[in-house]
Amino acid sequence: MESYWPLARTAAENFVLISAVLSVAFFGAAAIIRANRRTRAWHPLTLSRIYAIALIVPPLAAMWLVSASLFPVIWVGPDRWVQEHRAAHTDHLLSALTVSLDPALSYAAILFACIAVMVAACAVTKGYFSIGRVVRRLEIDAEPAAPERIRQVEDACARYGLSIGLVVSRYPFSFVWGYFGSKLIVSTSLLNALTSKELAALLEHEAAHHTRRDNLSKWILTICRYLSPAFPLTRLLYRSWSEQVEMVCDEVAARRTNDPVEVAGALVRLTRLTIGIPRSSQLSVSSFFGGHDATLERRVERVLSLSGAITVEPVVMSRSWVRATMMCGAVFVLTLATVFAVSPLAIHRLFELLLRVI
Repeated sequence: MESYWPLARTAAENFVLISAVLSVAFFGAAAIIRANRRTRAWHPLTLSRIYAIALIVPPLAAMWLVSASLFPVIWVGPDRWVQEHRAAHTDHLLSALTVSLDPALSYAAILFACIAVMVAACAVTKGYFSIGRVVRRLEIDAEPAAPERIRQVEDACARYGLSIGLVVSRYPFSFVWGYFGSKLIVSTSLLNALTSKELAALLEHEAAHHTRRDNLSKWILTICRYLSPAFPLTRLLYRSWSEQVEMVCDEVAARRTNDPVEVAGALVRLTRLTIGIPRSSQLSVSSFFGGHDATLERRVERVLSLSGAITVEPVVMSRSWVRATMMCGAVFVLTLATVFAVSPLAIHRLFELLLRVI
């Protein structure tokens, strides 16, 4: 086991270095797309996928490259590794560029990886359970919702297999809670504040989050954004992804209700109702009307421009990418297994050859 400890240190160091380099590169590409006038006008569904890819690919690619380049020693054994490895040295891949900083850099990389995993786990866990505490704290005296509003919510949720959690509160909020067995949490104040058409638009927006499994996407992307030392950049990518996802769900709501004006009206009305609520209180938890003023302005402008021809069908925008994620996982494992079985040292040699050329 001790013989593999240097390999583990090298693997951790290379993972952190490669993921950092790739994160900066993908952030640069995404920034160019966001700054360019033509690409910035692409459909939010396309842009959300680009930002998601920019968050997922760096840690995933770094993990694959490290696994394919360094872990064959476990597969073929130390003796064959030394025998077949043409470039006999102890510093591999990007570690060869930072040899003067070792072993301190290796230990720092291991520490960073451990902290990143813990921070990501704490972030998603805290975000999930803190909502429950907020909901319980908001169960205070307030006017009950009108029966017709409750029936409207029940009918909409029944169409999408979404359970309901009604909270009696004077604060307007709504959100989809859960990763698989999702529940729509909605307050009586919100039901009373909206017209029937505005409520229909909000329900379609939240239902789109449910069918898209956006909570699960947030969980995956939150982990990915913390697995790179370039987390200030990945934070910006995550924010851009979130904004585009909200625009996608806005469009789904506008298309299904055939009334973009009511979607924009609900956005503006609920934002005004939450102006006096401190952000620190976490009472304004609906993504439908949350966010920065600039984001709200862009969302309202875009949803009002949807009266023209349909470019993307609502059913396409509402599809979950969980299946695509599972396929990527299968490709990851199969390609790695193929490399190990056919030519264990091929990726290692190719990677180091490219580094020498560069």
